[in-house]
Amino acid sequence: MTTALIDGDIILWRTATSIKDVKDSYQLYQRINTLIYKIQHTLQTDDIRIYITGKEKPNYRNLINPLYKDNRKNVIKPSWFNDCKDYLLNAYEAIEIQGYEADDALGWNQKENTVICTIDKDLNMIPGNHYNFITNTFFVITELEALQFFYKQMLIGDIVDNIQGIDLIGPKKADKLILPLQTEQEMFDVVYNKYNNPKRFLMNAQCLWIQQERNKSWVNRQSLNFPALFKQEVDQMLEFMISLNQDI
Repeated sequence: MTTALIDGDIILWRTATSIKDVKDSYQLYQRINTLIYKIQHTLQTDDIRIYITGKEKPNYRNLINPLYKDNRKNVIKPSWFNDCKDYLLNAYEAIEIQGYEADDALGWNQKENTVICTIDKDLNMIPGNHYNFITNTFFVITELEALQFFYKQMLIGDIVDNIQGIDLIGPKKADKLILPLQTEQEMFDVVYNKYNNPKRFLMNAQCLWIQQERNKSWVNRQSLNFPALFKQEVDQMLEFMISLNQDI
């Protein structure tokens, strides 16, 4: 049976902000039920897992870069946010992820028989089956496409998460630089040379990379040939990650 891996953060925020003048929580709960039923019906499965980003432990990305998502610090949560979260936790046994993000849990659990259900484009760096439950679109991301997406993000940056990429490089230029490449080493070499700043490259890579195995952030992936100066930065980052004592 197919397992639906559901981005609970998206369900939570879309529900809590979608209905104005709510008189009671019933309307919100029905909205959640409708979205989840749509996923189950489309994928023809009763096997669902919902993941939510928890706040009990700091996201390791914020420990690497305190400005990560800093542009969201003044965002006010919708008044029904906690009610919606409690409903997902209690009615659907959603899993709260501490020290990481829900996106990482989706990446850890993606297998041949699973489908990541989200509208978040960042999950396109995870190979496998994907379902956008708002556009009702099903698609498959290959290993090569997943790597290309990540390295394009490294060039473009991510305004939503307050990550600055390379000046004057947008989606079209990033496509031109990355899409012709067929190996990760080629992609790394091109992007690293554009940065000309080992520390910033590594910080952005750590923040942008969505884990595909638990405890495997970008810096743990020792399959590339690094310049000597960058290798020193990588070793220091590995030591820092170990020092966090967060099972990372």
